Amino acid sequence: MCGIFCHVSQSQQNNKEVSHEWNICRDYIAARGPDKLVEKFENLSKNWFGHFVASILWMQGSSIGEQPALDSIGNILLWNGDIFFGNLAQDQTCDTNVLLNSLKLSSNVLSVFEQIQGPYSFIYYQKSSNLLYFGRDIIGRHSLLLKMDTDENILTLTSVASKQINKIVEVPAIGIFSVNLSNSRMNLACYPWKEPDLRFTDIIEALETHLGVDIDIKETILETNMSTCLHLHPNIKDLEYLENSPYFENSYKTLEHLLENKVIAERVDSLLQLLYKAVEIRIKKQSRFCKICIKLALNGENVACNHAKIGILFSGGLDSAILTLIADKYVPQDEPIDLINVAFEKSINTLRKSNRNNEEQCMEDQYDVPDRKTGKQTFMELSKICPKRRWNFVEVNISQAELQKYRSSRICNLLHPLCTVLDESLGCAVWFASRARGTINSSTDIYESPCRVLLLGMGADELFGGYMRHRTILRHKGWDALTQELNIEVARISERNLGRDDRIVSDHGRQSRLPYLDENIVEYVQQLKPWERCYPTDKMLSGLGDKLLLRLAACKLGFQTTANFPKRAFQFGSRIANGKENAKDISDRL
Repeated sequence: MCGIFCHVSQSQQNNKEVSHEWNICRDYIAARGPDKLVEKFENLSKNWFGHFVASILWMQGSSIGEQPALDSIGNILLWNGDIFFGNLAQDQTCDTNVLLNSLKLSSNVLSVFEQIQGPYSFIYYQKSSNLLYFGRDIIGRHSLLLKMDTDENILTLTSVASKQINKIVEVPAIGIFSVNLSNSRMNLACYPWKEPDLRFTDIIEALETHLGVDIDIKETILETNMSTCLHLHPNIKDLEYLENSPYFENSYKTLEHLLENKVIAERVDSLLQLLYKAVEIRIKKQSRFCKICIKLALNGENVACNHAKIGILFSGGLDSAILTLIADKYVPQDEPIDLINVAFEKSINTLRKSNRNNEEQCMEDQYDVPDRKTGKQTFMELSKICPKRRWNFVEVNISQAELQKYRSSRICNLLHPLCTVLDESLGCAVWFASRARGTINSSTDIYESPCRVLLLGMGADELFGGYMRHRTILRHKGWDALTQELNIEVARISERNLGRDDRIVSDHGRQSRLPYLDENIVEYVQQLKPWERCYPTDKMLSGLGDKLLLRLAACKLGFQTTANFPKRAFQFGSRIANGKENAKDISDRL
């Protein structure tokens, strides 16, 4: 994960005075890419001057790449991403070099990005056209923030900002944006990824109001089939295999019974093939050094590293358990895999009520939250399925005092411009989990994971129907409404979750990778009928109908107990959130 920053303003010859925004963002950008930080000052045109900065987390190629990347004809690229699949994907070469060369050889910038499968945010200045392009991938997995001052003619783009920077906004993942630097005034255009719809129009209008600029809508980048299969009503044959199981009182036996159906088994196999491929590339495409050993490698030392390079945010629930078991196939057997499980201190009053006669037990139970319990259960099941693997079950225990300290001094700035109660609780939980500092397997020694890649289960609930609202929508409005809701969930995940989570995880010099949001998986799942991926009805027990297809995959992999764990929100499973608060309210703790 890299940190990228760009500040464009009215040109002054040889002006290398850094902006107010860079002075604020510097430490946050540097934390994202601890291996190297480089700044470049460029006169872009008669009217405009640019300050480009990149901090690098070395993940690809035989040596650390150079950013900001400049080619021989004056083009400038800031790239924070991974090309996992597509025509530009190369295993042994740094993505930045491949992309810069492709952009140099192509007259059409948009056609180059159309070929990329993988998460990214980027900033690219094309010298010949005097256009500054920027944007996020179509799913929006990496963060990019934008501030535009049309009065002062200033543009700021950055991976992460701070509460001290007012009027900054997340770049919406609806297309690629451009600024024409041949003009003397600040301007903005957008090339939509897909044919604009009502949601696109609403986002553009909100952005225009926020920035105080009219956005010129250009041609669409991708050719897409706009026909949507609504008016979906399953017939009796579609559902008979779901509703006629003789084992409804036993969720695991129900899953086994369903897997005997040839059509279901083929569907599960198709999903698992895509998941294996997505996890494999996200494990293998990285430098072969942990956080400790890479410092030695960068100093020119010959290092053989067998420390943990892969960590998994591990609640013990369905989503993380599946990723963990698949990861075992691709991580060398002599390397451990870190399973990071976070718990927040319960209030002392709550503990005393439940342990009035046993103060010692009260202290032991202060981190015995739901996710710790399921984490230990799944850890034991994994140990039986993969007995040769060394699993490090990292118990991350966070006191109320530590939570308050970092929430007010660090996390509040990483979350910005998001600021709701939900953003706060999830942001804090992910920040402490991705810091990965705790104890291993009941040891008292402090362990901090040296991994540089974290696998996260984000996207599984949106794709496979894991939220309680999916059950409610189906009950009251039917399958058509559920289909629309599932499509909307994926479309808006960039603005609700992904930019925020990227800023949070990357603050520890680690890269978050999200296998469930691989383009191939998203495409496959979204073409399924809703009842082929979930069946959230009262006819099925909790922990069965929701995310049914994913539960079937877990059963096929060998999980028994874990395959039927009911969905539990991370903020409640780790006990950071207060269920009495409204998640959409502005948090007064940030």
